[in-house]
Amino acid sequence: ACMDGLMSVRRAAGFPARSLAWGLWEQSTGMAAGTDELTRGRLSRRGGVLALGPAEGMDLFDAALGSDRTLLVPARLDLRGLRADAAAGTAVPPLLRGLVRAGRQAARTAVSGDERRRLAERLAGLPAAERAETLLELVRTQVAVVLGYAATHRIDADQGLFEIGFDSLTALELRNRLGELTGIKLGAGLVFDHPTAAMIVAHLAERLYGEDAPGPVALSV
Repeated sequence: ACMDGLMSVRRAAGFPARSLAWGLWEQSTGMAAGTDELTRGRLSRRGGVLALGPAEGMDLFDAALGSDRTLLVPARLDLRGLRADAAAGTAVPPLLRGLVRAGRQAARTAVSGDERRRLAERLAGLPAAERAETLLELVRTQVAVVLGYAATHRIDADQGLFEIGFDSLTALELRNRLGELTGIKLGAGLVFDHPTAAMIVAHLAERLYGEDAPGPVALSV
C-alpha cells in the first residue's frame, strides 16, 4: 500500500511511475517460490485466479507499460468459473464481485441467510459447553473448506492455523465465511488475532453470547 501511494504521488508530480500487483504464476521460482500445488489449486477453485504462463506474463507486462494507470493488477481470472459459482450460490471473492451480475449476488445473500438462521436455531438453548462444541465444529468445517484438506487430516484445536497452511488470503476467506454464517461483523485480522480454532471459538462465543468458551477440544480437518 505504501508503494502504491508513492507511485500515485510520483505520477501526480509528473514523474513516470507504475505499480503492478501480479497474480499467480505457473513456475515455482521467483515470485511464485514456495507456492505449492494445494495453494495454486485453492486460488483457482475459490479465488477465481488462474496461473500465468511466462508468455502471458510478458504480454501483460508490455500492456501495462502502455497503460496510463498508476496501479494495475496483471492476472488471469477465471470469469466463467466465477459466474458459474455465483449462479450456484457460492460466495464470490469480494474484490471480484463487480464482475458478477447483481441478481446472482442477491441469490447468494438469501442462501447465507438461510444458513445463518439454521445455525442460530441449532445453537439456541444449548448449554455453553455444547454450544462451544457446535461452534468448534463450524470452525472445523470452514477451515477444511478453505484449505481443501481431507477429513482424515487431524490437528488439535490449539494448533496454529498458520502452521497448517493459512496465509493472509485464506485467513480473510475464513473470516468472511464465519461472518456470513454467524451474522457477526468480524475484523479482517480475525485469524491473526485468534490464530487457533479454539481461540476463534472463544471469540465467537464472546461476540454471540458474551461468554468465554470452555477449554480446547480435539479438532480434525
